[in-house]
Amino acid sequence: MVAAKELLARRKPAVIGIALVLVLISWLFWYFSDRQVIKRQLTALAWDLGKESRQESTMETALKMRDVKAVLAESCCTLIVPERGRRTDFAERDLAVMYLMHYRDRYENLAVSFEDMEIDFPAKGEAAVRTQARLLRQIKPDQPAEETAAPALISLKKQGGDWMLTQAEIAEVLVGDLR
Repeated sequence: MVAAKELLARRKPAVIGIALVLVLISWLFWYFSDRQVIKRQLTALAWDLGKESRQESTMETALKMRDVKAVLAESCCTLIVPERGRRTDFAERDLAVMYLMHYRDRYENLAVSFEDMEIDFPAKGEAAVRTQARLLRQIKPDQPAEETAAPALISLKKQGGDWMLTQAEIAEVLVGDLR
């Protein structure tokens, strides 16, 4: 009995160490899984699309748009607004960035968030994200902010090890009166 207790006491640190290593490995597999990478990427994209004031410096805008451009697929990105029967294909990422900058410039404040993300992988290297897109927009400082939420479908494709946004299908209410 005493020998068994001594053996257990000697192996206790090793067992604890092995358990910690297994927990760490499990966490790393979860943290770097495609599903979690996509969630973090869309959360960062929402942050970059936001705008805290009309006085945002040109440098701040450029840095945010550089990060947005890095998420867009190189060859083509498509915006679909089903209610308007509108499908806009951006042949270059720069055109999509210009569109987003034009949209952002209309507002004093703009906050974007993606909630309730459901991520599916229809094929290898492809992802479809169903989410609730929420916008908080304020046109002028003296006006109250307007909150809007609608479902969105975002398609991504894995290119060079990174998930790139290839298509976004959003409701008209999220686009507003932008033509």
